[in-house]
Amino acid sequence: MTQTLVLFIAGGLMLLMAMVEVVNLRRTGRLTFLTAAHVLIAIGYCLPAFLLAFLPGTVWESRPVSAMGPNPWGSRLYILDLADALALPPGAYLESGLILVGGYAMLVAGYVLAHSRTTPPSLRGGTLPLPGLVAGGLVLGLIAAVALTTFASQFDGLRHMIEVGLAVRRGNATVQWGALQVLAEVAFPASLMLVAAALRSEGPRRAMLAAASAAVFAVAALRLAYAGGRLDAAMIVFTPILAWILVIRSRTLAISVLVGLGAVALFLGSIDPLFFRDPIRTLGNEFEELSTGLADNVLYMLAYLGFPHVAAAHTLTVAPGEIAFRHFADIPLGLAYMLPSFSGVETLPPMILSLHVKLLPWIPVDLFSFGYYSLGTVGVLISFAAFGALLAMFDGWLTESTGWLGQALRAAWLFYLPFRLLYADPYATLQSGFGLITGTLAIIALALWAAWRRDRPKGL
Repeated sequence: MTQTLVLFIAGGLMLLMAMVEVVNLRRTGRLTFLTAAHVLIAIGYCLPAFLLAFLPGTVWESRPVSAMGPNPWGSRLYILDLADALALPPGAYLESGLILVGGYAMLVAGYVLAHSRTTPPSLRGGTLPLPGLVAGGLVLGLIAAVALTTFASQFDGLRHMIEVGLAVRRGNATVQWGALQVLAEVAFPASLMLVAAALRSEGPRRAMLAAASAAVFAVAALRLAYAGGRLDAAMIVFTPILAWILVIRSRTLAISVLVGLGAVALFLGSIDPLFFRDPIRTLGNEFEELSTGLADNVLYMLAYLGFPHVAAAHTLTVAPGEIAFRHFADIPLGLAYMLPSFSGVETLPPMILSLHVKLLPWIPVDLFSFGYYSLGTVGVLISFAAFGALLAMFDGWLTESTGWLGQALRAAWLFYLPFRLLYADPYATLQSGFGLITGTLAIIALALWAAWRRDRPKGL
């Protein structure tokens, strides 16, 4: 009976989100940040309830997925092993589902209330001064190149650096100056700025700026090879393409390209992280597995991304017992941890992520869990309301921007911001988004400066 209620709540929430999306689509005529949030809420919190209800007893329950997968408890389908290992009472899933409905209502309320508020200046084509755009891209690109070069000097060549990156990602190795590879993330927004500058230039200057952009993009790609993140890879690969689609505004071409991007996204989501270490050797095997087992790969991705459903229910059973309410202290702690991480000194209280992974190895802190760890049900409502307001702010700013740079930022933030539903730990959020956040702030500062110069009284 309890499981039936859980399924009813999950299905009802998906139906409600579909109705809100239809209204939003009719009002705006485009896909928005709220659209991406709807998809991820369905994948992370709603669909897993059906997987847990209908997959046990089928071939999916016992079929091995990957000997190298991120499952610390076994080799069955990820979400089934996770649920069985925790053995949560059915009432925990029912309670988390009810709180999630309230959280979603607050997300929509925050989105609606914040949508008409003041946002950063729109990046309309040609409004940013070209010299400032070039200078910003070159400075950020130089910082990234120096940071990554210094970081790489501790390794015995590029291959060694990439191999160590996989070990660090799995917690089996440590490196020096780890903050430098985080600093190198600014290469990506720097390359976007230089591309935008090249598109507004002509002749030899365009060629020079294009070459500079390619060099800076290579720095971003090299840092990605070390870090090996799927979301980072998707952002770097897809952002320029999506920006081009959004600029030309051809619906037929957009649908065609998006179908192709969906196939690539499926590939990136289902491959083993080892692919990033030796893509030439492993590409054939990965493509063959994807093409011959499409259903397996889709289900694997849904199960892999369905951890918030289980993690949210688990949080209700350990907070405020094993982990006391944090009262949102992790937000300033996340900011503070970004500073000592540059020097290697860690004397601050532990972040919620470090406490969370002791209970759930390999499982990120999702937005529901972050809110509940912070202040129980009230914390979830506050977190979702604030998240909805953030989605509205970026919709109001980037969706109305024109030109390649504005749409490139829109595409990049579409990859980054909605996924905070699944990866909401403040420190991990700041670390993974450091480059995008820094580059965006630099562009906002440039846009504000240009607006001030344009609107200032004459004679000043």
